[in-house]
Amino acid sequence: MTGKLLERVVQSAKRKTADGKPVCSDAEVLFVDSLVIRALNKENEQRAENQRLTEMLKTKYPDISDNPLLLSWETENRPLPQPWPNLDDMLPVQRVMGDPARAKALMGFAKKYQIHFPGNLYGYDRAFQKLAAPLQSAPPSSSAAGLTVLDPTSGGGSIPFEALRLGCNVIANDLNPVAAIILHSTLDYPARFGVKLAEQIELWGKKLLARLDEELSIFFPDVAPIPAREKKSLEKHLDKIPESVLQFDQENVTAYLFARQVICPHCGGEAPLLNTCWVSKKPGDAWGIRIAPDGKSKNGKAYFETYQMCEGKGPDGEDPDFATVRRGVGICIHCRQAVSGDEIKTQARGESSHGRWQDRLYCVVASRFEPELDKHGMPRRFKSGIRKGKVRTRKIRFFRPPNDTDLKALEDAEKALAERWENWKSRGWIPTEKIPFGQKTSEPLRYGMSRWCDMFTPRQLLGHLTLIEGLNDLSPRILEQLGPEKGRAVVTYLQYAIDKGLDYNSRQTRWIPQRTSVSGTFGRHDFSLKWTFGETIFIGPSSGAAWGLSQVTDAYKGIASLLSSAHSQIKKGEESRIRIYNGPATHIPQISDHSVDLVCMDPPYYDNVQYAELSDYFYVWQKRTLKDLYPEIFSRRLTNKKEEAVANSVRDGSAKEAKQAYQRMMGGIFAECSRVLRADGLFNLMFTHKSQDAWETLTRSLIESNWIITATVPVESEFAASIHQKHKAAAASSIFISCRKREQNQGFPAVWTGIGGSGVQRQIQDAVEAGLKEFEPLHLNPVDQMVACYGRALRVFSEQWPVMDGDDSVNPVRAMNEASRVVSAYQIRRITANRLTVDDLDSESAMALTFFGIWGLGEFSFDEALNLSKSLNISILSKNAGYRVEGRMMGMNKQIPGNRSLGAAEETAGFHAPLIHKGSKLRLARPEERNPDRLSNPQTGWDILQGLIREYRKGDIPLARPYLEKHIPDNRHVVLDLLRIWGAEAGHPDLKKEAENILFYFNSIVERGMRPSKASDV
Repeated sequence: MTGKLLERVVQSAKRKTADGKPVCSDAEVLFVDSLVIRALNKENEQRAENQRLTEMLKTKYPDISDNPLLLSWETENRPLPQPWPNLDDMLPVQRVMGDPARAKALMGFAKKYQIHFPGNLYGYDRAFQKLAAPLQSAPPSSSAAGLTVLDPTSGGGSIPFEALRLGCNVIANDLNPVAAIILHSTLDYPARFGVKLAEQIELWGKKLLARLDEELSIFFPDVAPIPAREKKSLEKHLDKIPESVLQFDQENVTAYLFARQVICPHCGGEAPLLNTCWVSKKPGDAWGIRIAPDGKSKNGKAYFETYQMCEGKGPDGEDPDFATVRRGVGICIHCRQAVSGDEIKTQARGESSHGRWQDRLYCVVASRFEPELDKHGMPRRFKSGIRKGKVRTRKIRFFRPPNDTDLKALEDAEKALAERWENWKSRGWIPTEKIPFGQKTSEPLRYGMSRWCDMFTPRQLLGHLTLIEGLNDLSPRILEQLGPEKGRAVVTYLQYAIDKGLDYNSRQTRWIPQRTSVSGTFGRHDFSLKWTFGETIFIGPSSGAAWGLSQVTDAYKGIASLLSSAHSQIKKGEESRIRIYNGPATHIPQISDHSVDLVCMDPPYYDNVQYAELSDYFYVWQKRTLKDLYPEIFSRRLTNKKEEAVANSVRDGSAKEAKQAYQRMMGGIFAECSRVLRADGLFNLMFTHKSQDAWETLTRSLIESNWIITATVPVESEFAASIHQKHKAAAASSIFISCRKREQNQGFPAVWTGIGGSGVQRQIQDAVEAGLKEFEPLHLNPVDQMVACYGRALRVFSEQWPVMDGDDSVNPVRAMNEASRVVSAYQIRRITANRLTVDDLDSESAMALTFFGIWGLGEFSFDEALNLSKSLNISILSKNAGYRVEGRMMGMNKQIPGNRSLGAAEETAGFHAPLIHKGSKLRLARPEERNPDRLSNPQTGWDILQGLIREYRKGDIPLARPYLEKHIPDNRHVVLDLLRIWGAEAGHPDLKKEAENILFYFNSIVERGMRPSKASDV
């Protein structure tokens, strides 16, 4: 039980009889009422669904029928015994500790077999929803109350937020003005004004939306009759009650989809650029878009039609994967000739003789309602509740091409914007600031968006500017009625509601067909060009603007509820425990020396996100409503990029200089943290970046600033389905690094290789091996395991720093390479159950197996692979077709068109090397991608493994047996061990089954002590 039921248990335990005696003195109970009965019914429904899932799984994958995890899940989901208890019965309650490791294992199981276990597998609410225990009850030695916590790079403020909930004095700082305003909104205002401020946010927000509805209604067509195709479907649905058709003959538009369109330089025709024709990938309700040319050979027009799909195709065989732009090159739907990337960019910037490209509305997303019918074809009605007697309805989403009304609304909006432009510009409300050239902002500049207002279509800009005008008009009234502080808070939250619309209504959004919804501008942490984009409607109760207001209001209520304790203390007259600063983390003069107990930070991750460049998108809008309220924060034209602690090769001139600048600025931050921290204080920082280069730069700054790493702990923190993580060999865990001040430097440096194995190298090996044993219960993914071991190695290294190897200084990379070597050896022992070690394998097989154990068949960074190979004393060499494996090397082929090795004949397909190089990424070649001649004449154990699998796929055991007998008569166990690893680690049920089939045959031959001599043996 969680939530309301759990709260009722606590109340029920205190319930008393009529004579005032406790109902139950030493046990918790739950009294049965209608809510409990509904919960029991819902639980049984859920269990029945889970049982159905397990039966489906066992039917589809018979080999997992005895899987312990599945069996325990099946047992747990047996139906609850009936009949149910009577109302007012008393049920004893037993509390059981949650098992997050098992929940995580179930999630992994579900992901592997592509199913969804409904409900909350953890069995308890998320951690942040649980308020901290009363601090007064904690022993003084363990209480955080009164401690001073600093986060010098606070961002959105999650660290100071939790510190505030624990009763700490909080200091939050961030260089970014957008982040600084967020800190006021997530820490200061909720603690000062409490949940009730939400009423004022909602009240004034509705006034702002009412003005928007009044001024923009003519630019968003109101409810209209549904299209002919939908009406035909409705009439069929209501064939028993045709008089009801008129009642439901109305559509509600929810979104508009746009594509970029250029003029074909060859035929002069309209060339819309769609990178997909999918508009919905919802199971059972998939839709596509058809681009229909008018058939003219010159100056042709393009039209759009929508269609529902059946078995992945349109009614006339249309392919929704069809695209008119790929890799930046377009194709004209009229003459079928290519439109070059340069021509597209030229038209985007308005520099082409063919004119400027345009935003073309190609699809309208709408919905309608229809009644649910009973078996007699009559409408079903609610039988109880506030809607008793009303017809039950269901929403039908559909997609249609734009009509004349839609197109006229766009034209009218563009005219209205032009009419109001000069007035709004004179009042300084239009963000006409130039977009500066930067690492992330170079992309919009390349496609003609030179000002921040160019990120929006005319209708979007009209809507956003109407809201800005409305908020500026309302602000004086809000400040007058609520006072300067509370009024400032309300105006700030209303600007956040506008910001929500800015995020979801721009030329940088994306339409997500899997969810049939618009994705925000920053779904990818960049300004990359979006060939198609979505627009939500601005007016009405279901508008994007109304949604933005509800999102902000709900978020405020949640935050304020979690800070209720801090609010209560302020209401009692206690001084606020929050200090917020906006400045560089390298210099925070407002904080006294040695005044902070804990520094806790989530530092900028090298070149991971260019926060300042991205934040300008919101900054230019926020300063138009908030500048007078926060003059010290909105004093600059754009955000401060010069002092931002990130690696920015555009700002700094080159990748090398960017690395040096990042290291220098991080060193400055760490030095400032040392200044303000007490001598016995603790410094905690979180690090998620998986790049060894980022680790080396961060830790060098840390160690050279006289910090000793005392502990490293991996904590799962990233959303696995995030677009930043998806399809990448990415670190899904943050590593929490704890540091203490170095009291004084050693009088002499430590040695890397000491006499009798006593040097730092040996200590790192011991620390990493101990860490691997400690991490086993956590079931970390291999990349996280490697990153966590970096921390163990750096702990030893920082304690002994400086370290010398002869006359050469040892840098942190050397320590991490040593950790990589230990981890790779461990991986090979682990996945072969100690049957194989690196020394048992040739160099290519050892390296391939190590890569496979860590990254599987996915992509991984060339730099990380190179560092890992160096730790094993194996060279990764780029080779042409037909190379020979010589010495401690692993061959690598560059991927070129046709999936063949560089130097191979055009007709010779497949990669000779087991490793494929493309761009800055590597991956292992699959068996079917390898060159047949190389596998027919294998040079390594990995070649034989992949050749064996390839032969099995071609002709089952009859072809696999002679291949194996020919190539490994004496070392069969090595390749069979590799095959076991392949099946266990490949991560797909089909590959596992394939490996098991081969192993079953060859193991049975070994057990019989003979080779097959007749066909029946095969």
